Amino acid sequence: MKRIINFIMKKIKLRTLIVLIILLMFNSYAWFVYQTRVKGTFIARISSWDLEFSVGEQEITGEMVFDVDRIYPGMETYTKEIVANNKGETAAKLTYLIKSLTILGEEIEIDEDIEEKLQTDYPFVIAIIVSNGSMAPGSGVGQFIISLEWPYESGDDELDTEWGERAYEFYSLNPR
Repeated sequence: MKRIINFIMKKIKLRTLIVLIILLMFNSYAWFVYQTRVKGTFIARISSWDLEFSVGEQEITGEMVFDVDRIYPGMETYTKEIVANNKGETAAKLTYLIKSLTILGEEIEIDEDIEEKLQTDYPFVIAIIVSNGSMAPGSGVGQFIISLEWPYESGDDELDTEWGERAYEFYSLNPR
């Protein structure tokens, strides 16, 4: 038996034996890593987002159309209030975007200065006011108030006359 061990030891060098031991250690480690089951759990709760918009008793589900039948100097101020109720679990920020604007059948170009133009470029004033732009979760309420006002005397008689004539012409061609 000693002969066989001496023969094997002569043929196998110490370096080969060390490499064999290292390989066996890595294989054993890999086997234990492979056999170990890693169990992970990820639990997330998604907060609900629920806003309701209404005008009076009517709920709005799409775009809001602000349509005034007749505008003229001295008209009674036309106002529409849109109420937003936040029934969701997260806070909501109330903002608006004017997508299109048609005045007396003329499409108005929408740009970043549209609100200023509505306040200064016409004898009438179209105003959009957002009250309570930040609504608390669960019970937050906010309002959009849209109004159109055309005072009898705006201070610019030429502009009043021009727009008064345009309004008359439009209503003559487009009776409702």
